[in-house]
Amino acid sequence: MPELAHPNPAAAPLARVRDLCFSYGASPVFTGLNLSIFPGLTLLHGGESCGKTSLLRLLAGAVPPQKGGIEWRWLDPAQALDPAVAPSVYWMDPRDAQHDAIPARAYFDLLRARHADFSQADLDALVQDLGLAEQVDKPMYMLSTGSKRKVWLAGAFASHCRLTLLDEPFAALDQRSIACVKTWLNRAAQDTERACVLADYEAPQGVACGHTLGLASLATRV
Repeated sequence: MPELAHPNPAAAPLARVRDLCFSYGASPVFTGLNLSIFPGLTLLHGGESCGKTSLLRLLAGAVPPQKGGIEWRWLDPAQALDPAVAPSVYWMDPRDAQHDAIPARAYFDLLRARHADFSQADLDALVQDLGLAEQVDKPMYMLSTGSKRKVWLAGAFASHCRLTLLDEPFAALDQRSIACVKTWLNRAAQDTERACVLADYEAPQGVACGHTLGLASLATRV
């Protein structure tokens, strides 16, 4: 299967997926998948059940491939992404309830301790622009779906990880918050050292995605 990325020849990839195979039981999602993740912003697009979330989870190290693997620029080729290097990656499944018992402020404290390049100034700006100022001290189980998603997005952009993975970042957001997220995505698009992968059904208007990965024909189940 050919590589799907359209790289900038001046940039070296941060990650390469090599002959990756992944399935749920007898249902294959990827078979011999090869692609590269470059610095800047990459759009991972496709319809329902094409493998977008599965690929994000594989890139995050949340699940292992059955065959093949992922090579990272900052790791020795023999190494895999494990808890020792996971601080280099930001991934939060929007449906995950593991932090529901704590307030958003405590979640941000966890990120600050975990990610060396975490920016308090960026977090302050994001909390203001996303309208989270009155929400940060509430337990997250009390937040609406949209507010919880804003918390994950604020954490993602403030953490400044080498690889940031975002799954349908505009879902359940109001127009003001969508505009804010697009601003931060356009900043990510200009980054020459870090990569941001945005998974969605189609390209968002007003966002300069440097690379595009289409998964529509590669999977049968997510």
